[in-house]
Amino acid sequence: MSFESININNIATGTDDLKHLNATQLEAAIDTLLPEVIRTRCLIHQQPELSGHEKETAQLVATVCRNAGLEVREHIGGHGVLACLHIDENKPWIAFRADMDALPIQDGKNQSYSSPVANVSHSCGHDAHTSILLGTVCLLSQCKEALDYNIAFIFQPAEETCQGAAAMLADGVCKELRPEQIYALHVYPYLPAGSIGLRNGPMCAAADMFDVEIHGRGGHAARPHECIDVILVASHVIQALHHIVSRRVNPLHQAVLTIGQIHAGHAGNVIPDHISFSGTFRSLHPEVHEEIRTCMDHIIRQTSEAWGASSKFVLKQATPVLTNNPTLLQRASDIFQTLTPNIKCLDIQEPSMGGEDFAEFMREIPGCLFRLGTGGSPETRYPLHHPNFDIDESSMHSGISAFAALALSAK
Repeated sequence: MSFESININNIATGTDDLKHLNATQLEAAIDTLLPEVIRTRCLIHQQPELSGHEKETAQLVATVCRNAGLEVREHIGGHGVLACLHIDENKPWIAFRADMDALPIQDGKNQSYSSPVANVSHSCGHDAHTSILLGTVCLLSQCKEALDYNIAFIFQPAEETCQGAAAMLADGVCKELRPEQIYALHVYPYLPAGSIGLRNGPMCAAADMFDVEIHGRGGHAARPHECIDVILVASHVIQALHHIVSRRVNPLHQAVLTIGQIHAGHAGNVIPDHISFSGTFRSLHPEVHEEIRTCMDHIIRQTSEAWGASSKFVLKQATPVLTNNPTLLQRASDIFQTLTPNIKCLDIQEPSMGGEDFAEFMREIPGCLFRLGTGGSPETRYPLHHPNFDIDESSMHSGISAFAALALSAK
């Protein structure tokens, strides 16, 4: 697999003066840049890579950033890439982050850029995130004189498994730079294409992932009394787990638990000796999250033992609640209204129960995540993680505009 490299010298900006961009010049520059950004998104969409396997995507990112004159560091926390635009060593840093990984979902679209890779697709829009940030790299590298901040562009692997951000931080991605603020976006099919969604308060839920194994005694389907039927045991466990939210959690505190994967058996007339299942649970309150963890452990262990089976419960604490910094959120809103007046900014009334490991960066750096509306036609309004998920590509203009405006207005 190979990606076509992008030559920054072939990207014109559409204006001769990039030292003091106003709103009109910024929009014209991005208009010229957008076809190349869309082409890049199509390339990545056609060759998706799962979490922890983003080798070729990372190589593409590194090539584009080097061609733009940035200092590039690779293999951070796996296939993570850090690209630095140095303005002045005495100036502070601002950071932008995009995630690169795809999902284990068969692409259901019938488009020229659909994924030909079996059971792997960019059904969450990370291909758009990466392309938007690369477009921002290309734009800002040509107007360094207008910047008052050094800029760190962080391209993160393994967001879908909630491992990439923590791995990059453990690998020291921001240790030397110490950014004063960090921003990210996420595509959102429920908002009109090109709009920006902002929310004060919790934006994304805390999310944990878990694996469960139950071991019993296998045998013939005609003689269940000689067996310890792990499928029956697992069915009781799963039913009980689903009752945690409705019967143990305060109904005013949002939470959700989902089992997404079950594996057991090889034939309809054989009772297997083990079963495994996996899932996630999410909440917006730390005390609720801890209560769910405790309840799950009791239910899995005690229900299995009651039927004579043994169990193993592996909890993968993934991401904390993502809450936007209120000062930076207000500042971003003001900047968007000033430098990107054609972008409609919308207030998001409710938080998402989806997890987002950008929250790991925000443990150490004040930051904001905003939504990029990508819903245009019915074909671009499928929900995230749907096989037919797609975006209105014109919306990427607003994504670049938003990142560029934040960089150009950083004070």
